[in-house]
Amino acid sequence: MFKREKCKRCENVIKESYSFCPGCGLDLRNPEKDLKEFGMLGKNNLEGYPAVGGGSMGFGDKMIEKMLNGILKNIPDIMKSFEKQMENMDSEVEQMPNGIRIQFGVPKKPVKKESKKKEITQNQLNKMAGKPRVEAKSNIRRLSDKIVYELNASGIEDINDVFISKLENGYEVKAIGKNKVYVNTLPVNLPLRGYKIDKKSLVVEFGTQ
Repeated sequence: MFKREKCKRCENVIKESYSFCPGCGLDLRNPEKDLKEFGMLGKNNLEGYPAVGGGSMGFGDKMIEKMLNGILKNIPDIMKSFEKQMENMDSEVEQMPNGIRIQFGVPKKPVKKESKKKEITQNQLNKMAGKPRVEAKSNIRRLSDKIVYELNASGIEDINDVFISKLENGYEVKAIGKNKVYVNTLPVNLPLRGYKIDKKSLVVEFGTQ
């Protein structure tokens, strides 16, 4: 049989094998240190008051438990709403006159939708001539209703210099950069939603619904 004793904080009966009190969470491995660090809610402050998780619950404990349960219950909906808002926001930094930099969310730049296959013009062929073909490093993000490929392709100055073709098992992406021609194969069989460029990357979006 296990040796039984009482917790020094809430006086619940505990087993010798316990590392923490199941009633108040006191660290039984070093209870004196835990009681000291517990500050204003130490043993002296708890005497005469029922503790959360140990013994009968007082009115304050029940109110706190009810509030926590309500918050935990709504966390999935809160996170889903926040994720949708962040999908439509880009981070932008503004320099204030006093030197303070403020970062805030702004609506994302519109994504170009691919309606039909584009033909490479002679001018674009000339831009491609002599430039090395390289595969851009890519990062993949899975969101609630889309998959986003972010290709590390800098120097793309015109969205019309991006060509995306459907293959049997994915898509081929070609993009004319300032010093390179990026060629990537994306192994995804989902509908293409669109793409956009910035100074350092090419972002390609695919829908999952």
